[in-house]
Amino acid sequence: MARAVAALLAAALAAGAGCGERTFTASGLVDAANAEGARLALGERLTTSPEGAEVYVIRSAASPGAANPQLVGDGGKGTLLVADGSGSGADEFDRCEATADLTCFRAANVVLRFESLDAPDRARISGAISALASDG
Repeated sequence: MARAVAALLAAALAAGAGCGERTFTASGLVDAANAEGARLALGERLTTSPEGAEVYVIRSAASPGAANPQLVGDGGKGTLLVADGSGSGADEFDRCEATADLTCFRAANVVLRFESLDAPDRARISGAISALASDG
């Protein structure tokens, strides 16, 4: 289900990216997603790939006011990859989706990859990324 939602969001963003090809920086994507309620925190840059993609640590804050704190973790940790264009972002998203243990999101040239993400965090980030697609 999560993969279907993520793939649908990526398709919507890709369709919007073709008109003027919107691109994001790492901080620009985090700021835009947080304005839509994502609750993400950008960490340090880890590396730059040979293809020129920048890779950063990304964290999802735990959902506030959880009904049962024992059922909610402390948020997820993953990586945020900034590709040089939406085509490269789409390629990276496809590689991420092919990996069974990752939850992946894409906004134009940026891909977010999480190894473990609680359902409330996944829903919150999906909603924010979807809102960015409709803003485009």
